[in-house]
Amino acid sequence: MDNADDCDDSDAAQYPGADEVCNGEDDDCDGDVDEDDAVDAATWFIDNDADGFGDAAVIEVACDQPPSFVDNDLDCDDSDAAVNPAADEVCNGIDDDCDAATDELVDGDGDTYSICDGDCDDADADVNPDAEEICDGIDNDCDPATDEEVDGDGDGVSICQDDCDDAEAAMFPGNAEICDRLDNDCDGTIPEDEVDDDGDFMTECEGDCDDADALTYDGAPEQCDQIDNDCDGETDEDVDEDLDGDGINACQGDCDNEDANVYPGADEICDGKDSDCDGTVPEDEADEDGDGWIVCEGDCDDADADLNLDDADGDLWTTCDGDCDDSDADLNLDDADGDGVTTCDDPADCDDAEAEAFPGNDEVPYDGIDNDCDGEELSDVDGDGFDGGAEGEDCDDEDPEVYPGVDEICDDGIDNDCDDLIDTDDEDECPMGDDDDGDDDDDSDGTGGCDCENNQGRTTPVAPVALALLGLAVVLRRRS
Repeated sequence: MDNADDCDDSDAAQYPGADEVCNGEDDDCDGDVDEDDAVDAATWFIDNDADGFGDAAVIEVACDQPPSFVDNDLDCDDSDAAVNPAADEVCNGIDDDCDAATDELVDGDGDTYSICDGDCDDADADVNPDAEEICDGIDNDCDPATDEEVDGDGDGVSICQDDCDDAEAAMFPGNAEICDRLDNDCDGTIPEDEVDDDGDFMTECEGDCDDADALTYDGAPEQCDQIDNDCDGETDEDVDEDLDGDGINACQGDCDNEDANVYPGADEICDGKDSDCDGTVPEDEADEDGDGWIVCEGDCDDADADLNLDDADGDLWTTCDGDCDDSDADLNLDDADGDGVTTCDDPADCDDAEAEAFPGNDEVPYDGIDNDCDGEELSDVDGDGFDGGAEGEDCDDEDPEVYPGVDEICDDGIDNDCDDLIDTDDEDECPMGDDDDGDDDDDSDGTGGCDCENNQGRTTPVAPVALALLGLAVVLRRRS
């Protein structure tokens, strides 16, 4: 090109319009070197977690590697540096190595165990925690402590040395047989005298003198059968003797050879036993409700454990007697005060130490006793709101118009307000004083008397009554 636009006339590959390549040169003479549109520019992928593996979601095309970018898009989680194709798979619920086929929840070899289930080789179906350890140089059961080369029970012999039970130290080839019901010498058989043939839980080597008879073994109860049941060398000892002196031994049917009250034909007594040896305990000797008392002892209801002969509160009354609360000694059938009512009655005596206190009794005023057991004592007979009696303020507790603070009524001869002053003696209520007629009787007729106008409008005709009485006296005098 013969013009001034050629930026390097000594290099035929550089000229305006040439392809830009990643070579450190301005191939297309546009003033920029190795632009992003270079024909051989690489694609770079963001590596946010800096684990060397990128995320295909964010890319850049450039000749040179941009910061935080890598040349691959293999990261399956670019926010976690522990997750990438080079990571080891661990049991954490995450696909650590970005290979879903080898995630910890996958059973790689089809043996039903994944690495998180304890499979120590998920590529070999014969290796898993449930596999049997065999002598093949492999940890088949994924437990190094039980590998075939290990002596698991410390008896000096491993399973590859023919230990038939490497969890039992008493079992290994060449060991001596002992009485333990085990194949001690690992020969595949248990000695006959170590086998319980009759199912009585004892073998011959343990003391069973007849391993074909389940009733015969060391310590068995002696039977009336002419056999040495207890293997002590004696036959029918004790059972053919009358140990309790009731005249009958066990071989003759005594069902308890140590209780003289128990034998065939004996009278049943109240003891909870089968006294007559007929195979049954009488119904009245059974404690059906489990309260510790039986019917023949006096249990009034053997179907109800709350009714029995216990005296739990120590008040000398039981629930069979009628004690209404055997946990409270104050509630019982005593009538301590003799008033005919108890604390268990309904209604109950409110004070069993006071004969004058019981439901329905007449209330006596001012005696300090709740005579009728209604919860209150009678101290205000007339209901005027003031208590009477020696301790009260009401001077007449039978008159509801007489009580402290009421207005005094003149000339009625009563101390209405209970201030110990009657009528004119009470100057605050019935005062004497001057009136319009000039005398000192505070009335209009000069006869004296209480000022009735000071009594809330009440008028008492005192003068006419006095004149009538005076006239009567004159008449009687003349007749005499």
